[in-house]
Amino acid sequence: MISVRVDDLPHRLHAIVAACEMESEVIDVKKIVIFGSTGTTGKLLVRQALERGHEVFAFARRPADIGGKDVRLHRVQGDVMNLVDVQQAVQGMDAALSVLGVRMGQPQSNLRSVGTDHIVSALTMAGVNRFVSVSTVGAGAHLQSLPWLARLLLPHIVGSWRLEEAGRQENIISSSQLDWTILRPPRLVDGASRGDYRMGEDMSIGLGAKLARVDLARAILDQLDSNRYLRSLPTVCG
Repeated sequence: MISVRVDDLPHRLHAIVAACEMESEVIDVKKIVIFGSTGTTGKLLVRQALERGHEVFAFARRPADIGGKDVRLHRVQGDVMNLVDVQQAVQGMDAALSVLGVRMGQPQSNLRSVGTDHIVSALTMAGVNRFVSVSTVGAGAHLQSLPWLARLLLPHIVGSWRLEEAGRQENIISSSQLDWTILRPPRLVDGASRGDYRMGEDMSIGLGAKLARVDLARAILDQLDSNRYLRSLPTVCG
């Protein structure tokens, strides 16, 4: 039996609280597979995930495009349009992140929806539950919740087919049994962080809203340590 003097209790309690706070700040290291890892946002996501101590499996058709030297970085060659490649990539993972998309100026493609369908199917089969994906403001039915000017102009600015394709992607994810979160950012910009990002399911934003890619990457990774937006589609902006 350990005896503790009464006058020592405040000091002991302070030490216990401090230890608990330190423990809560430790990030739970995870094995993460990242789809879209060679894009501008994807590269930032890979880098930040490594900085947080995660073990990263960067999935890409051209793994050589993934820079950096880190013992926790694994380059995985594969095509997201090939279900078998995706199935092999998700084995043994704790979570999957996706920043799939078609860059402005590229021809129309169903890469986003078909690739996401393969990811969801592979995760379900492998028993990997946590999936965080990026869509876009105005995707699918979300367009009707935007201010009238945004509803009018956004399809012409980004292309109606992009919004429809992102809507299909959202439907595939949201109809699954995974522990999913879908982030809807506005226009993405390069450069340094613009400060704390804002996130919410009922956030109203205009055409001028934007978000630094580096902040989007941070918001994606933050979801791995939070269940606040589990099975939700929050908007995230700077």
